[in-house]
Amino acid sequence: MPQFSWLLVALLIPLFVAVPTLVVILRHFENPRLSPIPPLVLIGSVTLWCLGDAARLAVTSLEAKLALLPIYYLMGTVVVVSLFVFAADYSERTAWRRPRRIALLLAPMLAMNVVEITNVGSLTIRSAQVVERGGVAFAEIVWGPMFYLHHGVAYLIVGAAAYMFLTFETTNRHYRGQVRSIVGALSIPWMLNVAYLIGLTGFNYTTTGFAAALPIGVLMIFRYRILRLIPVARSSVVEEMDTGYLVLDRGDVVVDVNDRAAALLGIPGERLLGYDREFLEATFPEIEAAFDDETGFDTITRERDGERRYYNVEASKLGAEGADVSPAQESSSVVLFQDVTEQIEAQRQLREQRDRLEEQNERLEEFASFLSHDLRNPLSVANGRLELAREEHDSVHMEQIAEAHERMDELIEDALALARQGQTVLDREPVSLRTACESAWNNVDTGDATLSVTTDCTVSADASQLTQLLENLFRNAIEHGGPDVTVTVGDVGASAEADAAASARTDGAARGFFVADDGPGIPEAERDRVFEKGFSTDDDGTGFGLAIVATAAETHGWSVRVTESEAGGARFEILDRNPDDGSGPDSTSDGEPPASAT
Repeated sequence: MPQFSWLLVALLIPLFVAVPTLVVILRHFENPRLSPIPPLVLIGSVTLWCLGDAARLAVTSLEAKLALLPIYYLMGTVVVVSLFVFAADYSERTAWRRPRRIALLLAPMLAMNVVEITNVGSLTIRSAQVVERGGVAFAEIVWGPMFYLHHGVAYLIVGAAAYMFLTFETTNRHYRGQVRSIVGALSIPWMLNVAYLIGLTGFNYTTTGFAAALPIGVLMIFRYRILRLIPVARSSVVEEMDTGYLVLDRGDVVVDVNDRAAALLGIPGERLLGYDREFLEATFPEIEAAFDDETGFDTITRERDGERRYYNVEASKLGAEGADVSPAQESSSVVLFQDVTEQIEAQRQLREQRDRLEEQNERLEEFASFLSHDLRNPLSVANGRLELAREEHDSVHMEQIAEAHERMDELIEDALALARQGQTVLDREPVSLRTACESAWNNVDTGDATLSVTTDCTVSADASQLTQLLENLFRNAIEHGGPDVTVTVGDVGASAEADAAASARTDGAARGFFVADDGPGIPEAERDRVFEKGFSTDDDGTGFGLAIVATAAETHGWSVRVTESEAGGARFEILDRNPDDGSGPDSTSDGEPPASAT
């Protein structure tokens, strides 16, 4: 026969709170680290525990009340274990989240449940009777030792969970609101349970306490976003990070240290604890330098895994002015050891590379000076003497000597240009390709030739070397295409034929510009040789013109290749080897129309 009590209303509250909460958690859980299973199981088991006690309160016969007791035993076990797992998950005690560890907790609890349900030897229930209080029939039970043993083990597990929460709160002050709310809500039912166990209350109000605590827990889930924030315990960050650290209290005594710092200093962490700052500074001068330096930095060198490593030593006071810190932290200090080996090694390599490049440029400059002065001066003297000799006695031999001198001058000029083009470009600047083309065109004897510039791109280059590259391409087009040749400069990819050529490349993205003419072109068999020093199809050529072009491209990190133009002439493509580094002949149009020059 059923009965009514106002306690039934309280025990049914979890049913109306838990179901929508479980749905919300399942649909909106977004934390990949914090598992939703422990809180889901915890909320579900608390709800079933309350409903089981509500059913036990609603019936009046002793047999029915005792028949519903297994729900109390089993759900109590599930609540305790799921609470422990949730605490381990929340505070990142990863070792206690393993299935084997959880089984070690669950197995003895379930074994005690079996004894409680079967009541072997009256170990759980010694006697029971129905008593009436305020018109409501209650089961008055004299419990056996198994009941108290079960609760004792449960309290050990609950205590361990509380310890996880509270120690996490002391080291992670940003989560104090979360932790205190969790512990506060869970304290309600356990205090009521203790009151029942020691005889302060005649009725077990444990599930009533859970019924009151569950709405508080649900409020925390949404108020503090417990399942979405990712609390990370000290062990998973401080101990696993590559940065070493020491913490000194306001008495300048080491109170905390991680393994990395201990390894760097060569002293076991347990020995470092208790050392004062005076000892540290005497043993490791870098720490003293870091404290004394205004920047708080110094560098320490250590051998690690057979290689030299460099660490920045940074010392600073904890608790900046106005910060929310405890009094114990106000005068404490922290020393950090950060690995900067890669940065220092990269800086060293850059310095060495720049020194090599500058040394190479100096040698090339010396060679260029030799060509410019030591060879040209004697040649100038020879030309002067030749002119005097021709005034006294002119002959066909004198003419041949003059041609030889002119040939020597051309070779010196080209060799000088080639040497200067070989200088590595250390400093670039944005250069308008249109401006460079017009400047180069004016420096070449173009005759009736025509220049058509169909690009407005800007390239990152040395202006002088780029101009000389273009001069040699223009001169080559005029020498081989005739005095009325048309030379076109444009972006690679500006035509269907260029697009097809660019797509056929296998050495990276083809981005750059081209110089094409409508002359006879270059035979395919000779295209691989035209950039060789000394190779020329013209008997009067020096063979250095296109070699200068290739060298200038190389020093800029570009590549150059020759193909056939749309008009059947030669087409030279200057392409960026690394199109994403911002250093090559990248096309950035300013929107101006193409221009022509003659």
